[in-house]
Amino acid sequence: MKMRHIIPLALIAFAGLSLGSGCPTVPKIEDRVVELALGSSTTLEIPAVGVINVYNQTSPPDSLAKDIDLASILSDAGVDIQDVKDIKLAGISYRVTVPDPNTGRSIDNATVTAARGAGGQTPLITNFSQNVSAASSWTKAPLDPAGVTLINGILTDILVAAKNGTQVSNAVISYHVQGTSNPTVAITNFTWELRLDLSIVGSIRVKVLS
Repeated sequence: MKMRHIIPLALIAFAGLSLGSGCPTVPKIEDRVVELALGSSTTLEIPAVGVINVYNQTSPPDSLAKDIDLASILSDAGVDIQDVKDIKLAGISYRVTVPDPNTGRSIDNATVTAARGAGGQTPLITNFSQNVSAASSWTKAPLDPAGVTLINGILTDILVAAKNGTQVSNAVISYHVQGTSNPTVAITNFTWELRLDLSIVGSIRVKVLS
């Protein structure tokens, strides 16, 4: 996968000028700890070639630990790794990047499951259909809670390992896609991308007037 740019989502700071006995006090600068929410994403390209009727394909294993460069993300935002509270999956989207040459080609009644390492397949994206004979914009995928839990487990392990300065164990994930490829008389040949959007919550120290 490849990482996308960081998008600051929320920064909340509180500062005020206190009044006493009808007269303003002299403002002073104080340090405050505030929460910062960051957004980032990583994408995986999945070619779909050679399928005639039943679309049944597994993506190459991909390491989320290598895809998610927490050190770079946090450095750009000025957040220390020890001050990160949480990292979670915010959503998954997909799009067609290289259209199928067969006009009207579609993948119908498709589902995506995910597996961590050698573990079993877990439902991730529920039933969906997509016209793949034309490039498409990002479409938000309908997610299964079990698959979200699986990915969040990997993300949590990545965060813990980063805080401890150790290597994360078993951060490899693969995706298995199944569906019906129509029309059935021509070989499928298109490329699509899967994008994982992440939410990272941490805290930073800022100076405010009080």
